[in-house]
Amino acid sequence: MANVTKVEATVSKIQSFGSGVYELELTVPVRSTKFQPGQFLHLTLDDFDPTSGWWPESRVFSIASEPKQTFVTIVYSVKGNYTKRMEDELVVGKKIWIKLPYGDFVIQEKDTPLVLVAGGTGVSPYWPFLLKPRETGAVHLFYGVREENHILFFDKIQILKSQKWFHLHLMVENGSVKDLPYKAGRLSVSEIKNELGEKFDLADFYLSGPPVMIKTFKNDLTSLGIMDSKVHIDEWE
Repeated sequence: MANVTKVEATVSKIQSFGSGVYELELTVPVRSTKFQPGQFLHLTLDDFDPTSGWWPESRVFSIASEPKQTFVTIVYSVKGNYTKRMEDELVVGKKIWIKLPYGDFVIQEKDTPLVLVAGGTGVSPYWPFLLKPRETGAVHLFYGVREENHILFFDKIQILKSQKWFHLHLMVENGSVKDLPYKAGRLSVSEIKNELGEKFDLADFYLSGPPVMIKTFKNDLTSLGIMDSKVHIDEWE
């Protein structure tokens, strides 16, 4: 893992998806974006003095952009006091501090199918991996959202769906979706098993989303005989 770097970042873009969900783009020096797909960063809203070594209160967010760029992207959902502060205080041009990279949720290329399971904003850590050029290797993205306007990175999905190696399985709880294939309902391991068929037992599974979802999926995969070594969980330390 690359050495952790503390860097001052500038808010360069804020996009709202409604219901308190935001995409945040932060401009940083390119040298500060050395990370592996699946890793996360710490973000603080409070003042930081790099000469003191003391790091203020912060929150962690998956990195949703490619490495070695002049920006990093995160997605956050307003669920507590800190993310409410982010919603209220962050504006384009504001300077904040982040430190990165962290985490072992690194997606490994394999000849066998890769199954990426995402609930809501849990799709974020997959994008640095999905945006990497590739020609072979089946990648299945099982993505569950409540409604159409909660689909993150819609434009990127539109581009990827034409790639032979990429297979989108979009589940929508409420309403319909234009311009993307989808099914009504919630994500489930049984749905994944039905879609993969005989390839189910060969796949590696990556789980990212709400803790309750991750626990349920992990237990269901184990009950179907999937080894722990083939189930990878997005856990923030």
